[in-house]
This record gives sequence, C-alpha cells and structure tokens, in this order.
Amino acid sequence: MKTRTLLAAAGLCALAACTNNTPVENASRNLSEAADNVADDFSNAAANASAAIANQTGEMRNALGNAAETARDRADRIRDAARNSVRDIGNAVEGR
Repeated sequence: MKTRTLLAAAGLCALAACTNNTPVENASRNLSEAADNVADDFSNAAANASAAIANQTGEMRNALGNAAETARDRADRIRDAARNSVRDIGNAVEGR
C-alpha cells in the first residue's frame, strides 16, 4: 500500500511538473518570443526601406524622364530656330 501511494504521489508530481513551467522554461519562451518580435521588426523595417527606395527610384525615374523630355523639347526649339534663321538669311539674300 505504501508503495502504491508513493508511486501515485510520484506520478502526480511528475504530472504537475509537466504542466507547470519552470522559471527557466518561462525565460526561454520569453527570449524566443522577443527574438521573434525583433525578427518581425527587422522584416518590417526592411519592407519599409524597400518601399521607400522604390518610391525614390520611381521619383528619380520620373525626374529623369522629365529632364529627357525637356532636353528633347529644347533641342527641337534650337533646331527649329536654326532652320528659321537659315531661311531668314536665305530669304534676305534672295531679297524676299
């Protein structure tokens, strides 16, 4: 009887030990959760940085496109002015 009681008590203690976390287990879980949170923060920061870089890249692409369009417009105006000047000179020479 004593042995059964001792075994039953040992079984209940073992069961209780399995269901209650020790301070070390709690600390381990807390550290693991903190590491997961840090990883999530880094992931979010990387995503935000990527979005910011994409925005800046888009803005730079637009600015370069605008600059190229402005350069084309100015080149067209210079070409037209040069043609007009040649015509004006030709007309003046011919007396028109």
